[in-house]
Amino acid sequence: MNLYSIAFNNMWRRKSRILFNVTVLLVSTAITVTLFLVVDSMRLTLGDQIDEFGSNLVIVPQAEGMEISYGGTEVANTAIDLDQLSEADLEKISTIPDYRSINIVSPKIVAAVNVNDVGIIMVGVEPRREFMMKPWFTLSEQEGIEPGLNPGDLALLDLPEKGLIVGSDAARVLNLKAGDLVDVNGSTFQVAGILNRLGSVEDGLLIGKLSTVQGLLNRPGEISMIEISAYCNECPVEELAAQLTEALPNGRVTALRQAALLREETIDRFSLFSFLLTGVILVVAMLLVLTSMMGSIHERTREIGIFRAIGFRGSHVMQIILLEAGVAGLLGGIAGYLSGHLIARNFGSYLSGESIELAWQTDLFLPVLIFSTTVALLAAIYPAYRASKLDPVEALRFI
Repeated sequence: MNLYSIAFNNMWRRKSRILFNVTVLLVSTAITVTLFLVVDSMRLTLGDQIDEFGSNLVIVPQAEGMEISYGGTEVANTAIDLDQLSEADLEKISTIPDYRSINIVSPKIVAAVNVNDVGIIMVGVEPRREFMMKPWFTLSEQEGIEPGLNPGDLALLDLPEKGLIVGSDAARVLNLKAGDLVDVNGSTFQVAGILNRLGSVEDGLLIGKLSTVQGLLNRPGEISMIEISAYCNECPVEELAAQLTEALPNGRVTALRQAALLREETIDRFSLFSFLLTGVILVVAMLLVLTSMMGSIHERTREIGIFRAIGFRGSHVMQIILLEAGVAGLLGGIAGYLSGHLIARNFGSYLSGESIELAWQTDLFLPVLIFSTTVALLAAIYPAYRASKLDPVEALRFI
């Protein structure tokens, strides 16, 4: 009879203890896998949300003076610009090494205009890009928008050539509503929609099509600033800023760290929570398995003593105990891997508080088995050592 048959025979005779150990390892592994999958999915989801939440890079012309501010960024007056940005610079952006990390590039021209003897800032944009970058834009009023269009989905809005989206404060000051005609620097525009109040600079703006505003200002092809939405773990926003600076020497690139810092801080908190909870689970699982194994050793004092009396070495006894623990670890790991995925897939959205999608991660299978087996073996080392040191004379008390 070899060590393997002895171990498996003992497991078969003491099924309740082995089942207890497997259950402990199953639960601890399943919770760890579930937590890892949910946190990992939340990390990806959070990154996607922040990527779509707005610009995190702004490019403005190199200039000595700044007179117009938009979105917290000062935009140079053309009279004192050292260099200009133009639509040709948009093509240079696509040449940077990490261009694939860029989601949206939204060029715009910003200038002060006169509306009914009132000075106001007007912004020319490419509507679809701008409104995709800023999905929080919604309309309180709209005119000439295709039927069935969700007012909040401005990315689908095909703004007319002489159409305007008017901020809530600007609409109040100018007494405008959707459908009104308004004179801007001597050119007639129609109000296509009024933005809901945002509590930001957009509340006081007139927003028109880029090409139309360029023509109105007699600045064809000129761009006042470029907003870029881009972020990824492998290519930090600062690296993108450096690449853009090299590609656009006539522009000044600013990395807006708010979104990146928010994402990193949130992810760090989730990761820390995951790490601490996994540690607690590991300790509890090891203590439960250790207690169970110690009880098993106590029950098998006669058997172990006889093994020692007939010539089994202490190392042989240790191998038998560790083999039993290793098998329990493997079974618990397999069951925990499957259970963890099922729990995460069915309850992940409830646990995270947001809609997430989870796929089977086969690359986790081997690490999970190693984790579960390691926990079982670590918990069994002390009981195995105690069993290996048992005096053969102990067996005489049971004969």
